[in-house]
Amino acid sequence: MISSPASPEPRPLDHALPSDVAAGGLGQLFIYQQYPAFTWPWFKRRALVVVPFAIAYGSFMGIWHASSMTTWADALPLGIRSVGGVLVAVGAGPLIATLIRYRRLPHRLEVGLVVVAIAIGLLLADIAGQWVSNYHDMLMQRHSGKSMRMTAEVEGISRLLGSVMGELPRWIWLFIIGGGWELLSYTSERRRIADYQRRRDLNALRRDKADTDLRLAVLQAQIEPHFLFNTLASVRSLIRDEPARAIDTINALSEYLRSTLPKLRKDVGVENATLGEQVTICLRYLDLMNIRMAGRIAVTADIPDALRAIAFPPLLLISLVENAVKHGVEPKAGPAAILLRARLVGAAPCKMLHVDIEDDGMGLSEGAGSGVGLANVRAQLQHRFGDDASLTVESLAAGGVRARIEIPAAAT
Repeated sequence: MISSPASPEPRPLDHALPSDVAAGGLGQLFIYQQYPAFTWPWFKRRALVVVPFAIAYGSFMGIWHASSMTTWADALPLGIRSVGGVLVAVGAGPLIATLIRYRRLPHRLEVGLVVVAIAIGLLLADIAGQWVSNYHDMLMQRHSGKSMRMTAEVEGISRLLGSVMGELPRWIWLFIIGGGWELLSYTSERRRIADYQRRRDLNALRRDKADTDLRLAVLQAQIEPHFLFNTLASVRSLIRDEPARAIDTINALSEYLRSTLPKLRKDVGVENATLGEQVTICLRYLDLMNIRMAGRIAVTADIPDALRAIAFPPLLLISLVENAVKHGVEPKAGPAAILLRARLVGAAPCKMLHVDIEDDGMGLSEGAGSGVGLANVRAQLQHRFGDDASLTVESLAAGGVRARIEIPAAAT
């Protein structure tokens, strides 16, 4: 059972939040919500949104007044004051909250002070609004003898803003634009980070479990009891009659285990297997089988050195080699041959790696090509590469079978 941490791991304030932690909803419309609320990256990117809004609002106020009073002398001063008032409304509280957050105070104290900062920002926003309103009233009194006349466009925008702004009390609008919306995101940020870290830790545990299961599968596939027992039984029978072959068998078994067991260590990892390593495992296995079969298997490995370092899924080649020995070589009387071959086919970016296992044994029997071992190989290819990889098993014209694995070279 995973216990939840008392507090999330501290994160650098200037770093973007993980996508699962970044504020959702309307916050996804703005890039600044990808950063922790009330931090400098957040504040600067938010300014890219609110400053154009303030300029647009101030411009409208100046044009609205000039249009209604038919005088343009007051448009610029009113517009400048309107821009300043909006900037105070949208920026004062968040600026104070940002300065507080970089003090790195204890969490509860920081939250309390950030709330106070937003409240102070709302008060300053109200004062700034009254300052702009008083200046506008003064201008209106200066032109009290004139009747208001507006163009149709300005009147339409004025009515639209009036209907929108009139739906909510003034303090709610000040709260929304003055950092209140971000305050809600800030207060839930710590919980969202903790939830993200718990999910990350849980996923890490699941990956570790899957990796452990895969290592056990590798161990089971590479050192199956019947294979080990049969080899040891052969050694026991050879000790009395053919001690030299018994020693060769033990040496071959030792080399096989030496090539396979290190791949189960956590610091190596089966996910880091290479084509060269997998071919080596197959050759060690064939050395052992060759001793048991009195040397009647001729083994050829045509693997260019340039391809040996390419990443290659574990277990696949040894499964095909075991299949060739069991169904092709063992039932055949007399000498037999097994060929391991690899080559690159095609041009980048569609280059493919082809790896063949060929034998000149008994050939395909009825129902061959659909066994459990081959099904497992196909399942692993599908899991790793989707439809870009394949396994084909076919009869050779001269007799025997070719099993070919094709995987994208760029994905290895």
